[in-house]
Amino acid sequence: MVRFFASDMKTFHSTIFIFFTFLGVFAQDTSDAERLGRLDYMKLARTIDCDNQSGTNLDYRICLNLKFQKLDSLMNKKFKILLDRIDSDSIKNLLKEYQLTWVKNRRLQSQIMSKGYKGHMFGITYLKCMVESTRSRDKELEQILGLY
Repeated sequence: MVRFFASDMKTFHSTIFIFFTFLGVFAQDTSDAERLGRLDYMKLARTIDCDNQSGTNLDYRICLNLKFQKLDSLMNKKFKILLDRIDSDSIKNLLKEYQLTWVKNRRLQSQIMSKGYKGHMFGITYLKCMVESTRSRDKELEQILGLY
């Protein structure tokens, strides 16, 4: 039988507290950008000129993916700034919960909008929805930041 001493319990509680505090700081979900950025076709991203709109469907899909990653990163930075400006822990926690729910909704909405498409058209439709949803949330966060 393992026996914990008071100092061991203090260390354990401190470790748990630090873990959950650290986890809370990074409550925004970046898994979509990471997942989409690792898709096989993104290996070609360096060869695509996204300023040239006369490319193929693959080119367009890559450019949408890059645009999404950039917008998602900007949105997450604004979300972090917002969390840093808010003093109330309860409001921070509510915002984190809302943001994680919003990310899941963005993903679901994109899946619904792209249902029935195949190949590059599925990816293009999915990414367009992800970009527009993220752009909208970014603007919303910008407005909220104006209040703080």
